[in-house]
Amino acid sequence: MSDEQKRLLEKQLWAVADTLRSSMNADEYKNYILGFIFYKYLSEKQEVYAKSLLKNDEVDFADLDESKKKDQEYISAIKKASLEKLGFFLQPSQLFSQLVKKGKGEIGEDKFILEDLKAVLNAIEQTSAGTDSEDDFKGLFDDVDLTSVRLGQTEKTKNERVVEILSHLSKIDFKLEDSKSDVLGDAYEYLISQFAAGAGKKAGEFYTPSQVSRLMAMIVTEGKKKLRSVYDPTCGSGSLLLRLGDYAQIVDYYGQEYNTTTYNLARMNMILHGVHFSHFKIENGNTLTDDKFPDLKAEAVVANPPFSANWKGDTDPTLVADERFSQYGRLAPKSKADLAFVVHMLHHLADNGIMAVVLPLAVLFRPDAEEQIRKHMVGKQNYLDAIIGLPPNLFYGTNIPAAILVFKKCRKQDDDILFIDASRNYEQGKKQNHLPTECINQIFNTYQSREAINEYSAKISLNEIRDNGYNLYIPRYVPIIEPDESIDIADTASKLNEISKLEKNCLDKLRICSENLSIPAPSGNNIGLLKKYKKGLLQALFKQEIRFKDKNNKNFEDWKYTKLNEVLFEHKEKPKGTEEVYSVSVHKGLVNQIEHLGRSYAAENTSKYNLVKPGDIVYTKSPTGGLPYGIIKQSKAEKEVIVSPLYGVFTPKNKHLGTILDAYFESKANTNNYLYPIVQKGAKNTLNITNDIFLSKGLTLPVSDEEQKDIASMLNLLDKLIGLKIQKI
Repeated sequence: MSDEQKRLLEKQLWAVADTLRSSMNADEYKNYILGFIFYKYLSEKQEVYAKSLLKNDEVDFADLDESKKKDQEYISAIKKASLEKLGFFLQPSQLFSQLVKKGKGEIGEDKFILEDLKAVLNAIEQTSAGTDSEDDFKGLFDDVDLTSVRLGQTEKTKNERVVEILSHLSKIDFKLEDSKSDVLGDAYEYLISQFAAGAGKKAGEFYTPSQVSRLMAMIVTEGKKKLRSVYDPTCGSGSLLLRLGDYAQIVDYYGQEYNTTTYNLARMNMILHGVHFSHFKIENGNTLTDDKFPDLKAEAVVANPPFSANWKGDTDPTLVADERFSQYGRLAPKSKADLAFVVHMLHHLADNGIMAVVLPLAVLFRPDAEEQIRKHMVGKQNYLDAIIGLPPNLFYGTNIPAAILVFKKCRKQDDDILFIDASRNYEQGKKQNHLPTECINQIFNTYQSREAINEYSAKISLNEIRDNGYNLYIPRYVPIIEPDESIDIADTASKLNEISKLEKNCLDKLRICSENLSIPAPSGNNIGLLKKYKKGLLQALFKQEIRFKDKNNKNFEDWKYTKLNEVLFEHKEKPKGTEEVYSVSVHKGLVNQIEHLGRSYAAENTSKYNLVKPGDIVYTKSPTGGLPYGIIKQSKAEKEVIVSPLYGVFTPKNKHLGTILDAYFESKANTNNYLYPIVQKGAKNTLNITNDIFLSKGLTLPVSDEEQKDIASMLNLLDKLIGLKIQKI
């Protein structure tokens, strides 16, 4: 199958998820989509295998009638062979294709298939009971909840939705006739990665980014064509384990997963990738307190454990005495189980084995118990072979800096440790950064050669590490020398002169404004005092203590109480598909989310986000420091952007009123006083306020367009002056 055909299959499978995407989040609908794909796979696997058994009988398995004695003989023989070969069995009437036909009304008059589908999924598990494959199929479909109201409020709507999903899947060719193809396994892996991208923090529970798993697989399979056993104690969806099979022949896979839903996904993933049930053992349970493989010694051990997880630690006497942990003198802290996973993995590593684990960078230098454990691993065991610092924001659900630690019990070069700093080698993505292939290859080649490269890698002796108190902080050993910036004196002087000219222009205009108001003009370079001047100006204007005069030196029309719904309008426009995602900051206003927070927290599908035009007013409806009822800010961006659908977005009657309202709500007191009477606190500190209620209250505002323009002009001049002063610092 070509790459183009593979991409088409991935696109087709991802499109099926559209059926559920509007009614549930990615972490929920993945269980249905992946479960139904798995059922179709098992069904087609059954048909392909039955076809091979019946090739000389001119009989189609799907046409066999379970009520006819002659057909029963065929079915019985196929069942026996299937349980030995496949580990499960489906009756002809239980095939995916038959259920789809019934749901579409092509078989009989009853289109209701929910009960049939429940029975089939249970039957897959029941047929394996008492056989060697029992543990691999038991409870496999428990997370496909066909009773959930998320599928529909009535049985009829649930059935219609399920039939729609199965019908979409029935049109997709899984190419199972090609025994050498693993296209479906690759497509399933693609789906898991897409679900991870939309699942936020929960994604870290089940998926290691493919570029990281590739690098780890390359390292632990280096120089090996075959591995008898591989093990992942926090295996998630099994993706990291399966990646090893891309680089070496794997005889047996072992994994343990704490989350039951993810444990089911891992077993499905193994079977979909063609791993025979007798060659994988995935267990469900807490790895640290309930080790399911006490006697296992694996040739390769890999893991991406949950960062800084909680565990019982030294509060459990059985763990203190446990042979996995006892030799290190201290147990990992109760709030940071990272090194507990590492020493567990070392316990299960064969003497000729290799191990790679992803850990937060802080593990390399945190003091106390973790320092004691590092001292034992490096100073006494001498198992640590290399440390690879990774780029930021590679992992789903966290932007915590991380590294890959490589361990060997029999090291060829056992008098030093290789440090690689790959933290600057990446491509920036919308939500996550990515390790491109050339960067992966550079890391791997450097690991292989153990070459010292200036500002990239270094071999550090064990003596030096000991002298540094077993602190493994990467920049200590691979320093980055920042070049001194070359300054063009003439260019710098020219820019300073230009800023001075702009400042003078601002001050001249502000002097005219101040004379109109009969107040002192601002001066000096103290930014804090200039901001205070602006705040005082606004207070005096809103108290009507000072007023701009018209051309006849008369006061403009009196200000009047105006509801915000008279000057702010909700346009409800949605994204066009190319806008950047912005967040709202107390001090910076609307800012690019990635630049502000270091990563994107946007949903995978942003079609329902709110469009923000230049000058629009945005209300966040979420509490933050000093602003318990939310933030109100004007967009100063010169382009259209998008924000969370939870935010209210409003277009001002004119740009001058927008500037005045933005300046007014810069004051925390003004914001809180406006919102307090109309906001209700909901569960979990949420804010209950509709856009209509937000606009229902009012302020005393200038009526004259000319006065609005004069006020906005002076406020903008003050902002510009403050910005110029900041540039000069």
